[in-house]
Amino acid sequence: MDHVSKFYETKRYRCLEYRQKQTEDLYLTFCGVEKCAPGTSFHAHTRSGYHLHVILSGKGTLTIRGKVQTLHFGQMFMTKPGEECWYGPDDDDPWTYCWMTFDGNNARSYAENCGFKDGINWQDCYVEHQEFYLLVQRILERPELNLANDLLRLGILLEYLSLAVESNYKSAQVVRHHHEYAPDVYVNHALDFIRYNYATIKVNDVAKYIGINRSYLTNIFKKKMGVSPQEYLLQFRLNRGCQLLLETRLSIQEIAQKIGYENPLTFSKMFKSVYGVSPRNYRMRGGMEELPSRKDYKEEEQAQE
Repeated sequence: MDHVSKFYETKRYRCLEYRQKQTEDLYLTFCGVEKCAPGTSFHAHTRSGYHLHVILSGKGTLTIRGKVQTLHFGQMFMTKPGEECWYGPDDDDPWTYCWMTFDGNNARSYAENCGFKDGINWQDCYVEHQEFYLLVQRILERPELNLANDLLRLGILLEYLSLAVESNYKSAQVVRHHHEYAPDVYVNHALDFIRYNYATIKVNDVAKYIGINRSYLTNIFKKKMGVSPQEYLLQFRLNRGCQLLLETRLSIQEIAQKIGYENPLTFSKMFKSVYGVSPRNYRMRGGMEELPSRKDYKEEEQAQE
């Protein structure tokens, strides 16, 4: 087979298309990094090979067999040959991801060992996502066609898959932890962690501290508290903001920073969207007899992911 290699680079996209089989058992065909533009989408149906994406930032959706799944930073997903699949970035917080595409006689076995068995196309990532990115960058930095680079690409592909397999092992360990304690124990630990660290944490930090995955935490938290951990964290911050507005002379900017908002405008916007008044007017009125309660935190959840 003749060497076929193409390298593409724009402000948003770097990709190496590589058609040289290093071995029949396993070989690299594509790899790249893309900062996706809002409104774009990809249809993976006739593509060959297994495309393993690692989300480096932002959010997007993956649609397989008509089922839509929202994915975000800290997760990875795979499209497989012959599957009807669409994926694209979120309009407000579009994702950036890196990927490698591999094929060969043993490709399916490698995909399954990474955790992507039949019916599974996405999962949480339990290793440092930046390591995947650095491996892709090493290949992109050496696009030249020669034997040394042929061998290098195969070696880096194996490292990339090794990270995914390691993540799958760690995922299995986390799942086993679910049965060590009753759900209420995990929820109570989450509540304590939020109350003492609300200004500096995200929900992923809560799950990591407890030792369970985020989806399981969200499930048991909602059953007990009636809201998701994200909603609880945001409401806790705003309640603390109300308290500081009435009991201190701190500026709006200082209060915003104390409760976890780097930008005071973001704090003011969220405060007004939930309570119907600005922080300044709330302070001037001396509070409100009964604060309204809302669960519409979509905009803020996007900012905090």
